[in-house]
Amino acid sequence: MEINSLVNRLSHLCIKNPHILNVHPFLGQCIPHPFTSMANDVLSAGRDIIQKIRDNITFIMASEWRVDMFFDLKVQLQVPGDAGLLFEKPSQWSTTYEMLQSAWDTKEVFSCLDTLIPEYREADAPTMEDWNRVEIICNHLKSLVDATNSLASSPPCPAATLLLNAMCVRLQIAQFADSGDQFVRSFIDPMQGKMEEYWKQCGVALAIAVVMDPRYKMKLVEFSFPKIFGDESSSVYVKMVDDGVHELFAEYLSISPPPPSTSNYGCSQGGNVSEHHGLADFDVFIMDTTTTTSQQRFKSELDRYLDEWLEDRSSDFDVVGWWNRDCVRVRYPTLSKMALDILSIPVSTA
Repeated sequence: MEINSLVNRLSHLCIKNPHILNVHPFLGQCIPHPFTSMANDVLSAGRDIIQKIRDNITFIMASEWRVDMFFDLKVQLQVPGDAGLLFEKPSQWSTTYEMLQSAWDTKEVFSCLDTLIPEYREADAPTMEDWNRVEIICNHLKSLVDATNSLASSPPCPAATLLLNAMCVRLQIAQFADSGDQFVRSFIDPMQGKMEEYWKQCGVALAIAVVMDPRYKMKLVEFSFPKIFGDESSSVYVKMVDDGVHELFAEYLSISPPPPSTSNYGCSQGGNVSEHHGLADFDVFIMDTTTTTSQQRFKSELDRYLDEWLEDRSSDFDVVGWWNRDCVRVRYPTLSKMALDILSIPVSTA
């Protein structure tokens, strides 16, 4: 199917039921922007302390002797790791995070540097409160950097990775949502508003793309949505995804009814789920919620697909290749067309 044809079909579903599906993420436009915008909220709130760290690094790196003293002191203090003195690239906000994280990792060196460099006593050295704010800034930027890096990966990352990264950002925001710290509130409030808009615009459609990944199906949606939306609201959003998948599948059936379904056709269903991407709790969730039934042959392709066991969760799994397998296309003739159409349209931009 041509991309324009699929986009038109998705748009048609939006008109029929605007709560089911939003076409924008399939155009590959809306996904990256919230993360960068939210990072700018954090950077704007911390601009004074960021400038102070920047000035301190500039002061040290202005002299080769000062640089030597810095690293000599790092050795004396037995500060672990390879962190050192980094300059940011003004056009890349992720390098500001790297600069701040490196400085925070060596904060003990900055705090004691005046013992070796007398003129550093006259500099505007960071205080303990400053370092606490640097830590807060780094914690919030880290999840945004990870999300943005996954969007820029080549080949494009799967929708499940985007959903997991967005979940991490959402959890980071939720952790500080009730903070009484005015510094934190200055960027958490706008971030929270943007994240809510992000899920309103992209969440359901992104989740539908995740469902087409046989390593996750509806299980990752059911697992992650309570963490994203809260236990009370998550069931509503899970139902929106389930309804959206079924309505889209019904659209495909109306155009090309499938032939009579048969049994397994010798196609492996997988079974062992590998430890990957820090999803140990997800594995337990799968075991608790997956059921088998002898009545699958009476179900639709989509329902059989959703009920069957997940494929192995390995980093080199080829989702498109799986749907292109002959045994899969025979077992799911209509669903495989729908899945390949959805997976052919990028949900991220490099």
